[in-house]
Amino acid sequence: MSHPQLNVPAMNEAVQRKRGGKAFQSVLTPHFDFIREQRQRRKAWREIAESLAAEKGIRVCLHTVYYFYKRRLRHLGRPHWEDAAVSSAGRQPATASTPSQKPILAATPPQREFRRPNAQDIKLNDPTKV
Repeated sequence: MSHPQLNVPAMNEAVQRKRGGKAFQSVLTPHFDFIREQRQRRKAWREIAESLAAEKGIRVCLHTVYYFYKRRLRHLGRPHWEDAAVSSAGRQPATASTPSQKPILAATPPQREFRRPNAQDIKLNDPTKV
């Protein structure tokens, strides 16, 4: 009984694998500033996804936009070794003197003054204040 030969490399042979190449980039990466601007205008994720489809021609789910934005903000807070290599290559001057800060997403409202109640006016065991 003869078996047809299979085109499978033997276990002891080295398998040639392609390595290198460009790392994965999201289609939303070039539009991060647009998404940030929309979020600062208090747009919902669904509205942002719809405006990306209408204005930029990118059809993505609202969850895709949310997770991309969340991940990108997290990565902006931490310096990455590849970013330093890109900046030293001549795209942007490296600013080592400025510490990395979390990005400000929206203006926070001013704090309200807190008025502490008078402790003498509080009667916890008064049956008339039920």
